Amino acid sequence: MLQSIPRIAVCIALVLTAACASKTPSQAEGLATTGKQYTTTLKKVNSFALDHTLEFTAGLLPNLPRDNTTLLTQTQAMQQRAELLQATSNYLDTQALYFAELSALAKGDTGTGTTRALRKLVEALNKAPDVGGIPRVSKEAVAGLAGHVASWKHSAQVREELIRSAEPVAHALLLNQHILQEQIQWITQREELARQVEYREKVLKPFVEDKKLGETWKNAWMKHIKQVPTIELLEQAKAASIDMQQAWVNVLRGEGSFEHLQGVFDQLNSNIQAANKREPNTHDPK
Repeated sequence: MLQSIPRIAVCIALVLTAACASKTPSQAEGLATTGKQYTTTLKKVNSFALDHTLEFTAGLLPNLPRDNTTLLTQTQAMQQRAELLQATSNYLDTQALYFAELSALAKGDTGTGTTRALRKLVEALNKAPDVGGIPRVSKEAVAGLAGHVASWKHSAQVREELIRSAEPVAHALLLNQHILQEQIQWITQREELARQVEYREKVLKPFVEDKKLGETWKNAWMKHIKQVPTIELLEQAKAASIDMQQAWVNVLRGEGSFEHLQGVFDQLNSNIQAANKREPNTHDPK
């Protein structure tokens, strides 16, 4: 009986190891699904932010000095913003492809096509776009993450991939957060100017000139008081981006689940849809 105990212990250890290892593909697959949802959502947020910025800038222009310098300055600023967000969108596409290939690997596709694609994507993630105005994110901030990969919780193929991509993916997710923060600051500054001009023209002047104040004035006054929904959406996306960074670290460790984060992205997508429906009526209330 005593001689059989070591054998039983070995058997139990093997069963537990197999059970832990079996969790890894589902976790990696869960992260891959969440990652694709994450990149799609961020692209929608960026698109909404650009459309909203174009909308309120177009509404601001008639109240600025009508000369070539004004038009040229505002046009160039918006062109640069569009180029920045296009570079960001392309980088998000690279991240989405990475998560798609990681999903294939997690499902058991260990072919050379998948591993080759993952290597190319990791190389691309190492070359973050030089987006003007965004603080350069030091790679030292994510140094050493490969050491977090729990080797005993991962299959050989997944473990190898996570070690290779631990830092590049973390760096990309951190850069996304910085891009969102810069957008919040940029839009806040420009909207503050637009709100000041709109308040002067649509609220203050009609009020002090003792003009008849109808629905247009009331809506303009109420709009001035309410918080700008664009900033709310960007703040939500930034918070979700921070959560995504933690989710990546958790997966390296073979921990965590993604139901909450997927729910956050679902809600953020719903908020974007609702904001898009409101958007046409927010700039020139009748």
